[in-house]
Amino acid sequence: MKRRVVVIGVAGITMASLVGAGVLLGPRLKSPAQAAADAAPPAPSQITAQVERRVLTEPVVLRGQLTPGPSTPLLPPQAALGDSSVVTKVRVRPGDRLNEGDVVLVRADEPMFALLLPFPLYRDIAPDDRGTDVTALQDALRRMGHGAPRTGVLDTPTQQAITRWYASRGFTTPPGVKRSSIVAIDRPGRVISTLHVGVGSVLTDPRAPILSLDGQAPFVKATASVEQGKLLKAGQQATVSDEAAGTKAAAAVSSVGSAPVTGADGVTGVEVALAFTGAALEAAAGRAFRVDVAVAGSPEPTLAVPVTAVLSKADGTTFVTVDGADVVVTTGRIAGGWVEVTGLAEGTRVVVGGKK
Repeated sequence: MKRRVVVIGVAGITMASLVGAGVLLGPRLKSPAQAAADAAPPAPSQITAQVERRVLTEPVVLRGQLTPGPSTPLLPPQAALGDSSVVTKVRVRPGDRLNEGDVVLVRADEPMFALLLPFPLYRDIAPDDRGTDVTALQDALRRMGHGAPRTGVLDTPTQQAITRWYASRGFTTPPGVKRSSIVAIDRPGRVISTLHVGVGSVLTDPRAPILSLDGQAPFVKATASVEQGKLLKAGQQATVSDEAAGTKAAAAVSSVGSAPVTGADGVTGVEVALAFTGAALEAAAGRAFRVDVAVAGSPEPTLAVPVTAVLSKADGTTFVTVDGADVVVTTGRIAGGWVEVTGLAEGTRVVVGGKK
């Protein structure tokens, strides 16, 4: 009787131990199928986007160049050209107004004056010379306040007026006036925008201006393909990017050409000019820029979804997925990765990138 009790007691203790171990180890014991399921990645969640009311735009990307604005070049007098015509001093600077009688520069130690003349001087005017060029010189001296007579002859009073003019600018007077010392201007008061010469320059090229007057703001000139040109019109906003410098500036299309041209990049199409609407990018003329023009595909805001949200069935029906259900839609214009749709309410969330 005692042995039986002991056996039952030992069995009871063993069973209790196994139960206790099961309670402790149970959470850690998994079947192979459960372990594989736990190791698998979670089911992917669906990516959605809202139906938006927006203007559909498709940027037109061009390559453009910085181009100086229109200006009036001031060419040196023909008689001043030559290997010995070395600029020794420049007496003006950008931003100055060029007035009649001003010294533009000094070349070979001789001053070069700006005078308002109906024509460039065609000869050196010597004492006792007479002619229409002498009359034009006398008129200029009178306008500058040096009191020359109007005789058409370079007489003594005229020479005295020339002496006063030269002295007022810090120079001594040669007999008469050399045509190499006079550069004709069409009107006084023009603003010097660019200097093209400096000390040490040699005046040898008759086509090379010594300075530019009344220069307008620089602009960007680009060439668009014929198809791109059909999308562009004056007033469209653009972003001009100097990719090398990492800078950008706002601009607007100012004109779109109609005649075919070949741009500096070899593209044949139509010429497009863009004006900066704020500060222009600072760069040398000819610097290449990227130009992004926002081209409107719809004049007014319209309901649209990302193009990846729209799917099609075998029968050609287009639809989007909303809350797990297919909703048939009608599509319209496409621009900038968005497509116009009807049949949906603004703010509805649609699945993006789904597969059927």
